[in-house]
Amino acid sequence: MGNINKTPLLMGILFACANAFMLAAMSLFAKLLAGYFGPVEVTFFRNSISLLALFGWLIFAGKLNLLKTQRPIAHLFRGAVGTSGIVLGAWALSLMPLTETTVLLFTSPLFTVLISCIFLGERVGIYRIGAVLAGFTGVIIVANPTADVSTLPMLGIIVALCWGFASGCVDAILRWMGSTENSMTTVFYFVLFGSITTGMHWPFAEIQENSFSIDAFWIILGLGMTGLLSLLAKTQSFRLGEASIIAPIMYSMIVWTCLFDYLFWNKVPGWNVIIGASLIISSNLFILYREQKTAKRLAQTSNTGK
Repeated sequence: MGNINKTPLLMGILFACANAFMLAAMSLFAKLLAGYFGPVEVTFFRNSISLLALFGWLIFAGKLNLLKTQRPIAHLFRGAVGTSGIVLGAWALSLMPLTETTVLLFTSPLFTVLISCIFLGERVGIYRIGAVLAGFTGVIIVANPTADVSTLPMLGIIVALCWGFASGCVDAILRWMGSTENSMTTVFYFVLFGSITTGMHWPFAEIQENSFSIDAFWIILGLGMTGLLSLLAKTQSFRLGEASIIAPIMYSMIVWTCLFDYLFWNKVPGWNVIIGASLIISSNLFILYREQKTAKRLAQTSNTGK
């Protein structure tokens, strides 16, 4: 019986590891594609390929009924914020190394805490506020403003933090939307919105001479496939394992981005990046721990009341 119970959790962990790798690989392809297209066009390819694959699956599985929604305005809002975030991410990746950009993306849970407190009225205790402050201290360490010669462009830092903020906003919006919408429904309308809006930018796109070469084609295909596989792996991981175990595994993508930076650009992260990343990740894990603890306490209180 013990082995039977452990099998789903083990599979969930494996899917979570696969998700971390696919996210890192997707960032790699987005950065490589920046040599051919602008961030809006990179976002278009990421969304449109995922849209086609997801729509094809819905038809094949006979689940087009999942496209029904009672909250179209909420999906528009989520699509606008999420698409803006992906554009910012593609822009940040074109300006900075993979590792540093990924570390700054990890600030999204810190922003989620602040946004949920201000706009959703969630109660946030002193411990989580302290963790948020510690996390942003890690951001300052990564930026390393005391260095004689800054290794990171200020524009890149600002854009990457805006990406983290947009990602945090998406998490807060999903909390606001609650559990009324199926996850596939939410993803479909997100990639649909992103494909349409970024597609409208094509007449204004700055296209390089070799943008439609065979090399660019393989990168585009890699971007779309890793994005889709990441979505599938993430869905499976949270279906098979508890969030408290699955969520922290996402931070293993920093290992892959460091490896990609070294293999493709011979870039090794500095001490400030390692220390700052450790502080940011530790803050996120502490916030996750506090949220899990609060949720259990509320559940116990509710059961006692009954």
